[in-house]
Amino acid sequence: MLSNAAVWEPSIATVDTSEAVLDFQVAPQPHASRMVRDRVSKFALDNGVGDDDLAHFLIALGEALANAIEHARADDPVEIEVRVGCDRILATVQDSGIGFPAEVIARAQFPGSDSERGRGLPIMRSCCQIFALKTEPGKGTAVVLGRYLKAPAPVA
Repeated sequence: MLSNAAVWEPSIATVDTSEAVLDFQVAPQPHASRMVRDRVSKFALDNGVGDDDLAHFLIALGEALANAIEHARADDPVEIEVRVGCDRILATVQDSGIGFPAEVIARAQFPGSDSERGRGLPIMRSCCQIFALKTEPGKGTAVVLGRYLKAPAPVA
């Protein structure tokens, strides 16, 4: 995993051992986004995640994946792991790209209405109750996104 990284992390409870896990990689290509959305949607719905939680989660996941594809400048696959527990859904999106400086995290706020860029991190934060980001210039970026589920999800 990443070391000596710029980090913003909330307190996250211990991982439940009865989680359902989906772990896969995709090529860093824009057309992969649709496949990721479809695969994660099916996995989440199969594991009891409600439509509202899933909709918010997919928006954040889509932003994280778009950033990895567009900004990482890496040819290696993007790693995606999704976990559904009895009370939450979590995803980690990790690339091996160029990373970015810590000050980008600190100033990540919604830009003005005339700006065409810079909404990814603020959107991720607004769609999730759990958000962590680790990045190291030259070593890649890992984003953790999650939501506490409105109704407990049964785990297979």
